Amino acid sequence: MRRATLFRLLDKPVRKAVLLLLATTLSGGVLVAAAPASPAAIVVPSLKAPAGLLSPIEPLAPYVEQIACQPGYRAGTLALGRMLVATYPNTSFGGPRDCGADPSEHYDSRALDWMNSVRNPVQGMQAYMVVKFLLATDRWGNTFANARRMGLMYMIWNNKIWGSWSGKWEEYHGCFSTPQPAYDTACHRDHMHFSLSWNGAIGRTSFWSRHVWAATDYGPCRPSDLNWSGDYGTFRPTPCPRYRKVSAPGGSSPAMQELVKYSGATMFPGMRGGPIMAVQRAFNKPITGRYDAATVAAVNRFKAARGLPANGIIEARTWRALLAAYKPRS
Repeated sequence: MRRATLFRLLDKPVRKAVLLLLATTLSGGVLVAAAPASPAAIVVPSLKAPAGLLSPIEPLAPYVEQIACQPGYRAGTLALGRMLVATYPNTSFGGPRDCGADPSEHYDSRALDWMNSVRNPVQGMQAYMVVKFLLATDRWGNTFANARRMGLMYMIWNNKIWGSWSGKWEEYHGCFSTPQPAYDTACHRDHMHFSLSWNGAIGRTSFWSRHVWAATDYGPCRPSDLNWSGDYGTFRPTPCPRYRKVSAPGGSSPAMQELVKYSGATMFPGMRGGPIMAVQRAFNKPITGRYDAATVAAVNRFKAARGLPANGIIEARTWRALLAAYKPRS
């Protein structure tokens, strides 16, 4: 019979001010908590909600998938990271990530990784306190109150994912069966992942602004002929049209297939990632993944020859010109 996971402790009362040090072990792929022979008292601080909050609150944030390439920090994402590190100075955080083929809110500035290890008993308790804070019911009876006020879509920690779509913890990618330390990053045992809604990432939600944003921001939309959207522009209160993924035509070269995969992602000089590699492959440039001066020059020559502004930016018009140039000839 499977023993209780750390997160199941959320259903039990926690003593005031002092929490018992937990010795963590792995059993059956699930982190379990057991009191040490001589429990040591540890004071573990909690995150604090801002003053002045009232009973009105946002609904749980629906899942809005990443379709833009705009890595960096947005106000809400950065504020969350800073709050975590200010409360727990023995930790760190990171957010931006070079754009790749797999969907990730790291690519559009809506995701944060908080570096905090379950194998460290103190940090494990810190994570427990963060989860407790986010999912607690507030004094007005609002469930998952701080998660809703922050615009949290989902979080992943210690083999499990909590999603706003269900309000439940579920196993993450078969991690119960991979307790080995080699899987700590993939199973989020050495960090906790947070993905935010557009409202939460931008900092509009009541946790940061004191103003309740009940309307969902669906972010940028991709056109039907490209696989990625352009950069985030303004608040969009309606869902994007749903299109099938664009596939390369039969007989396409590997370069064309890569271009189609990343088509639509806005690229500026200095950026990195998969879309840049696709363009470099198409122009027969060294595959560095960096939008360097040589690649910018090649893009500008290509754009100028087609009457497009030679400004180094790869946007929807440039992608369409690239796809037209590299499509297989019948």
